[in-house]
Amino acid sequence: MLDLAGHRAPSGDDSDTEKQVGFSQYDLPAMFHASPRKVLVVGAGSGNDVAGLLRNGCTGITAVDIDPVIIDLGREYHPERPYASPDVRVINDDARSFFATTKDRYDLVVFGLLDAHSGTSMTNTRLDHYVYTQESLQRARALLAEGGTLVLTFEILQPFIPERIFETLSKVFGHDPLYFRIPRNELGWGGVMFVISNHMTVVENQLSTHPPLADQIDQWKKLYTIPRTNAIDPATDDWPYLYLDTPHIPGLFFVVFGVLVVLFARGSKRLTAGQLLLQWKRVDWHFFFLGAGFLLLEVQNISKASLVLGSTWQVNAVIISGVLAFILIANLIAAKFPNLPIWTAYFLLCGSCVGLYFLDLSLFSSLPYATKAAMVGIGLCLPMLFSGIIFIRSFVFVAHKDAAMGANLFGSLIGGMMQWLTFLTGIKALLLVVVVIYISAWFCRPRAA
Repeated sequence: MLDLAGHRAPSGDDSDTEKQVGFSQYDLPAMFHASPRKVLVVGAGSGNDVAGLLRNGCTGITAVDIDPVIIDLGREYHPERPYASPDVRVINDDARSFFATTKDRYDLVVFGLLDAHSGTSMTNTRLDHYVYTQESLQRARALLAEGGTLVLTFEILQPFIPERIFETLSKVFGHDPLYFRIPRNELGWGGVMFVISNHMTVVENQLSTHPPLADQIDQWKKLYTIPRTNAIDPATDDWPYLYLDTPHIPGLFFVVFGVLVVLFARGSKRLTAGQLLLQWKRVDWHFFFLGAGFLLLEVQNISKASLVLGSTWQVNAVIISGVLAFILIANLIAAKFPNLPIWTAYFLLCGSCVGLYFLDLSLFSSLPYATKAAMVGIGLCLPMLFSGIIFIRSFVFVAHKDAAMGANLFGSLIGGMMQWLTFLTGIKALLLVVVVIYISAWFCRPRAA
């Protein structure tokens, strides 16, 4: 939280930082529109971006952040008290969720320093970045009023990230954005700022009427150029991995996999169970495949639900609650209809997975949170109902239930690790893998079931 209220005019110092006074990354967005009366800030955090807008005379500011604790800290401790201003409306929501539900149009849409801004994919292998996907930026563009401007800032920790954002903005708007790199100093974190409008003449006019701003930007532009390799694809809702330059498996997965192999080998030796897998019968592989499909589907559901519900713990709560609820319902159905043909459950299981492949979850984004949470939880977890029926019916006919359960848990471990497939093929592709796994389970099923 920065107090820049006293940094409105140069002190006479000839340092680069003093030359930047009045042009911090939090002051600049307001300068790219002649009279911004309605402004949206996503990733507002503790209030630095909002404070900069207020310092430059903006009104009608909507500040959106996903973290209620950060908002409360900003309210209580930010020295400029931006969230206490009557011109500011604070909303605790995910950026994508707000994009889908708001009916307003804005003169300025400002992306604060959202997300982890990590320098490595190894710390973000499960963090999806739906705010920076092509679909997200298309929706943000649709929120711009006539002559509106979008300003997005992202720190450079990998050279391909600015290139990805540049290419995505260019594709969404149909022309290249203005960009420049702001150095990190006591006036802000810094990063590459992208400025774009449906009509770039709006931005050009602002620069022509504000020569000091134009001069400062020209200085920054001379110091940094985005590399144009033409090898970086935009992030999409199906492949939202901002921190991966190309589809590949992050190194952390190899580390975890290696550790698990060592633990498995060591445990097998200690328990003299080295030949255990070789002793598995067909029915053991049946439960192995059921476990693999179950956890792989759960991992995929959490990734997809984040698009609609935001990347918070609430997503886990919705999906896990849906899973547990359908398991209970599966037990009830198996008890009430013990002679239900097993092929029916398999048909509905594979059919529901294929249906989810074509389901566009973003259609639910505009619904009230409770409604969309219920629909997402029910829709994504529906296959668990049918797989639960299959598990229960199969488990009844197994003589060695301990071995069957062990095979099921081992399959779950392998299925959970298979999430790396999303980095290569996209999130939706996991559903087709799940279908193949469940078909394999069908061929290995106990014949009595």
